[in-house]
Amino acid sequence: MKNYYVPYSNQSVPYTDLAVERRRADTTVNGVEYSVLSSDFGSWERVEITSKEGEKSIGRPMGVYYTLNTGAMAMLDENEVLDAANTVADRLCRLCDEVNIIPERILVLGLGNRHLTPDSIGPRCADVVKPTLHIKNYDEDMFEALECSEIAVIAPGVSAESGMESSDVAKGVCQTIAPDVVIAIDSLASNSETRLGSTIQICNTGIFPGSGIGNHRSGINQSTLNTPVIAIGVPTVIDAAVFRGNGRRTNEPMMVAPKDIDAIAENASKIIGYAINQAFGITTV
Repeated sequence: MKNYYVPYSNQSVPYTDLAVERRRADTTVNGVEYSVLSSDFGSWERVEITSKEGEKSIGRPMGVYYTLNTGAMAMLDENEVLDAANTVADRLCRLCDEVNIIPERILVLGLGNRHLTPDSIGPRCADVVKPTLHIKNYDEDMFEALECSEIAVIAPGVSAESGMESSDVAKGVCQTIAPDVVIAIDSLASNSETRLGSTIQICNTGIFPGSGIGNHRSGINQSTLNTPVIAIGVPTVIDAAVFRGNGRRTNEPMMVAPKDIDAIAENASKIIGYAINQAFGITTV
């Protein structure tokens, strides 16, 4: 499997996990298509990498990447969180149609460390998403009345806690329950202060957990899991190299989080968790 991750410590420019930020995907790049889509909440930027040349230029595998610009998530009220969730839910359904995924059985994978706020969005989302697979196993008639997908949810934590890589845990669960798609949620890195805590990226190419802070792990994608993977992420840290020249210390690789990271993590996890429930699961207790 080709490795599209570029090690943080070797970067001559600030690192980012966002496809739209990598080498200015919004400019003319061979093998890369860029467009802006209207939305009921915020606006979507769409990047599609269509060739090997595009892969090399952007540093990401071929696929479709959507980025929702929500505005500062820390400032969103509950109604705005729900509006953002509805917008993300709609995009998730559209992406499944676009890449020919029929999401009858879904594994939601909340990646990251719940004890470290900038890295906690994945596990927090897992807490919000309502599992339904057990309902079908318990009472199939009750499940049919719900008119939802079969959803299993796990938050495998980090290897320092479990002694296992998240990709290995995900692989084992996929072999057991055979989902039609894995939805992997993780915190990301950005190289733009304006996108930090104000954007949500959704793509069909999977994810490399920890890549944003230079902690490279095995990829979670269709090649490693033998299952389609939709990755959802929110940038919660920024490469300190962005501030080079502003009188700030950037001699060594460093990722920093904003002061309102608690509110960002809380609202981001609600938006994504509610969206998954809205698109595929149940929205009532």
